Amino acid sequence: ESARRESALAVRLLERFLRAGIRPEPALGTLNGALAMRAESTGGFTTIDLMRLSLRTGEASVYKYGAAPSYHKRGGRVHRITCRSLPAGLQDSSPEATRLLLEPGSFFVMVTDGISDGTDDEWLLNLLAGWEGENPQSLVAAILADSREVRGDTDDAMALVLYLPQTDLPAAQEV
Repeated sequence: ESARRESALAVRLLERFLRAGIRPEPALGTLNGALAMRAESTGGFTTIDLMRLSLRTGEASVYKYGAAPSYHKRGGRVHRITCRSLPAGLQDSSPEATRLLLEPGSFFVMVTDGISDGTDDEWLLNLLAGWEGENPQSLVAAILADSREVRGDTDDAMALVLYLPQTDLPAAQEV
């Protein structure tokens, strides 16, 4: 229950910063400072996994504070996105930012550590590489089902899948 409250607080604060027009880097830095002060009294920590995406260009930035790996799939190729940073509130630095381009037909998958902590994700890499569907809900269902087989039900397991259909991004125009 305390972890749920900590996460809900972090999400509320980050959402307020971003809705106020604060760019992700300073918003995350401010949130990290606030969570560091809070961690001194509660001893808790919060992992953060944030993606900023331009639907116009497909350019994305992924920010992680101690979060589980994310995965970018295009065709049969899968790229794992990891971080070396500690959870928010446990370090002074800004989170790592990974920049990538999500092209039409790409999937982007975020998971909790109940699905993958990055040390035992060969099954997930194989599932993603072999996935030929276009329905993100079906991919989430497959990830959760396979995760239960591989890892059991001992930890919370959540997956978020973003799919950019072939028609989502407008063609580039020369100016």
